[in-house]
Amino acid sequence: MKYVVAQIWKNKAITPYIYNIYEMQVKFPGDCTMPRPGQFAMLYLEDGELMLPRPISISNANENSLTFVYQVVGDGTRKMTSLPLGEPIRVLAPLGKGFHLGENARTPQKKVCIIGGGIGVAPLVFLAKTLHIQGVELDIYLGFRKKPILIDEFEKYGNVHIATESGDAGHHGRVLDIFSNENYDEIMACGPTPLLHAVAELSHKTGIPAQVSVEERMACGLGTCVGCALKVDGLYQKICTEGPVFYSDQL
Repeated sequence: MKYVVAQIWKNKAITPYIYNIYEMQVKFPGDCTMPRPGQFAMLYLEDGELMLPRPISISNANENSLTFVYQVVGDGTRKMTSLPLGEPIRVLAPLGKGFHLGENARTPQKKVCIIGGGIGVAPLVFLAKTLHIQGVELDIYLGFRKKPILIDEFEKYGNVHIATESGDAGHHGRVLDIFSNENYDEIMACGPTPLLHAVAELSHKTGIPAQVSVEERMACGLGTCVGCALKVDGLYQKICTEGPVFYSDQL
């Protein structure tokens, strides 16, 4: 984890007329600390009106850049859309504890199911890429209200199954409607809270361990403000330092 002044290399709309989602890539003057899938960054906007940084999940990474896919939901993310290419931006990253992979997982991960919903699919791109590099077989289930996003990225790494509530693409309905138990070693999920609850129930029913990436409002990202506390294993823990990824039976 470290503060770095990066440079905005890309900042463009992906779906400006439906979800108002943008992709930003920042480049560092030297090598950056490589994150683990599921970790996040705090982006500091040099704006006198906004005191707090924006917590954004990491959608992709390499040796000298990080990519973020973000949705405009308030003043902070709205201001992010207008940041020009070449603009310096302060980044604190990587933060939190990501998905448990390899030796850190509960079970050997030979075949994994990834489940994502809405803007929650963004950090799953980096997860899918990492697991693919490790030789893990992947089935990827993605659910959206209308138009799917980032599908081309996911198709590089596994078998993709799509559901949309509008019927615009794939199965007309919810993403877990098309889930098929293929003897997965683990499930890994990120998305809206109702989806994560459903994944937890699915894990309990099938006996497949599930890791879920949860979201809460964050102010500092360092565990100082205690604004993102969540009950985990019966005790309150700070999502920014102990999460955002937990096994579903911990929650």
